[in-house]
Parts: sequence; C-alpha cells; structure tokens
Amino acid sequence: MGKGRVLIIGQFPPPVHGLSAALQTIVESNYMNDKYLLQYIDIQNNRRFFNHIRNIQKKYEADLYYFTISQSLFGNIRDMIILRTLLNKKKKVIIHYHGGYYKTLYGKMNILQKKINKSLISKIDTMVALSEGLKKLFVDVISPEKVKVCENYVENSSISHETEFNQKINSLISKPKLNVLYLSNFIKTKGYMDVLKAASNLKDNSFVFHFAGAFFNEEDKKEFFNFVNKNDLQNIVEYHGVVKGDKKKHLLMLADIFTLPTYYPNEGQPISIIEAMSNGLTIITTHHAGIPDIVNENNGFIVDPMSPSAISNCLDQLVKNREKLVDFAKNNRKVVLENYQEEHYIKRLDKIFDEALEG
Repeated sequence: MGKGRVLIIGQFPPPVHGLSAALQTIVESNYMNDKYLLQYIDIQNNRRFFNHIRNIQKKYEADLYYFTISQSLFGNIRDMIILRTLLNKKKKVIIHYHGGYYKTLYGKMNILQKKINKSLISKIDTMVALSEGLKKLFVDVISPEKVKVCENYVENSSISHETEFNQKINSLISKPKLNVLYLSNFIKTKGYMDVLKAASNLKDNSFVFHFAGAFFNEEDKKEFFNFVNKNDLQNIVEYHGVVKGDKKKHLLMLADIFTLPTYYPNEGQPISIIEAMSNGLTIITTHHAGIPDIVNENNGFIVDPMSPSAISNCLDQLVKNREKLVDFAKNNRKVVLENYQEEHYIKRLDKIFDEALEG
C-alpha cells in the first residue's frame, strides 16, 4: 500500500506565529514526510482566494485534507467556502482549530452563517482542539466523539540545554534578584498592564521585570512608558522589543518567573507558557481558555484576571520561598520534556491522521 496523500491548508510563515510555525513543523517533519505524501496550500493572501479554490478543485488530489480555520467572522466565511470545496472531494477532512474563540465567534454569527457552519462542520471527520478543556467550543456544530485533542508544543530550538538548566536551578536559591518575564503581544487583554502595576506594587529591589513583544499602536506604547516614568520604575522594568531566536532564548534563560495574566478572547493554549515551562520558569497566569490543562498548583499560580495585587502576592510568596521556585522549575521542565516537544506533537497528529484515514 502506498503512502497516504495529505493536503495541508492554512497560513504558513511569514509571519511566524503559533499557527504558522505549527504548520511549518508538519511539512518539514521527516517522520510525516516518510509516512505521507505531503502537499500544502498557503491561504494567507486573500487576493489569491479563487486560485486556492481552483487548485483544491483541480490541481490537488488527496486522501486526507487537513485545514486550519480562522478566528474572525470574515475569515470564517472564506473558510466555509473552502470547506465546502473540500467536502465535495468526498475524502477525509480534518479541521485543526488553533484557538479558544470559536464558541464566542459562533454566537456572533447571524442565523445564516450559523446554519452554514453547522451544516458543513458536522460533516467533517475530525475536529482538533488544543486541549481537553477546549473540546466544548464545538458543541454547537459537531458531535463530541468527533473532537480530538492535540496539544501545542515547544520548538526544540527553544528548549535550554541540560547544563544551562542545571546552572539556572543552582542559582535560584541565592540570586539577589528574581527576573519576571512577560513575553507576548502587547494586547490589553493579555494582561501586560496588570504585570506592570504588579511591578509598581513591589518596588523593593527583589525583582526585575522584563517585557518583550510588539505594540500594535502608539497609544498603548505611550501609556506603558508613561506609567513606568510616573511610578519611577525605570530601574526595575526593561522593555526588550520583539525578540526571536537567540534573543528570545536568552530572555527565557535569564527569567525565573513567567507572567501571562490573560483574558484575551482569542486565547487558545499559549505556546509561550510551554516555552517558559521548558526553561524552568514558574508560571503565573489565569484560568482561561486551554491554560488550566497545562498550569496547576504543581507548576505555578492561577490568578484572577485584571488583578495586579494577586500577581504581586504570588511574587512575594516566591521571593520568600525559593525552594518552591526550584520545585516548580523541575516539574515544568519534566512535563515539557515528556509531553510537549516537537516529536510528541507530530506523533499526536499522526495518530489523528491514522484514525481519520482508517475510519
């Protein structure tokens, strides 16, 4: 029996973000290329939409179509047209949803768009969610037994070496200052201002707060730096801009605690948390989207959203109990090495492909 033919449809790099990186990992995987005949269509450029439809109809024949869908109302309309084209091929179809927003999005649709979503999505073979807690997103459109889980992963290049990790562990008890990291886009609902306000609550020279990521408008950037200056935080707050590659890895190795107090509506299962775990950081985050499936009392703290005082209380506990930092660091590292590396992600996805093709 020959290799199964798989057509992957989604948004590929550039730019690099969680979804595009995940798709690139699949198409570059030796394991997947050895097992399947992989082809892909990058649907990022909407001006080529009709070309994409024609290519699906006439150019690409596959046994399985793997499709990552959008988190916006307009993107959903585009995706339903693509999905209808895929279903007409009468082959296996998998949708992988890299987010936590679908149920909210569905609630914002008009009656016609809801009907189209339910009619089409109910016919696919498998819906893939990022965590057990996110399976409920799709109760309105597909039967629960068709929903499978494939958790996110951390790229091998982002995981610190064992010697680096051991050096970090050895320094945690005695280092004079703890480094706190916020590493994400500067979107208000990601909670970066809550972290900044927590820094203002803790001006005792026990912490340095590192912020990295992109601002999307000048008003937010101005507000951030005005707060730093007004509250005399220049000595304990550093903004690193957008970091990638070695710069990002250096920040993750420098930091001891990772904060993402998010209530962002589109949140799924943040890869940044898994990256932080792999480098031995204690996590402070919220009970939101797919986060509770990877963060619990064994590796960090769950706080209420929009609660700077809760963040500062957690930090105060950690600076007084360095042994807890060490325990969390070891637990997080172990969990990632055993469950959230690239190879684990690929094998989870391969199992889902197998089940769909054999079903």
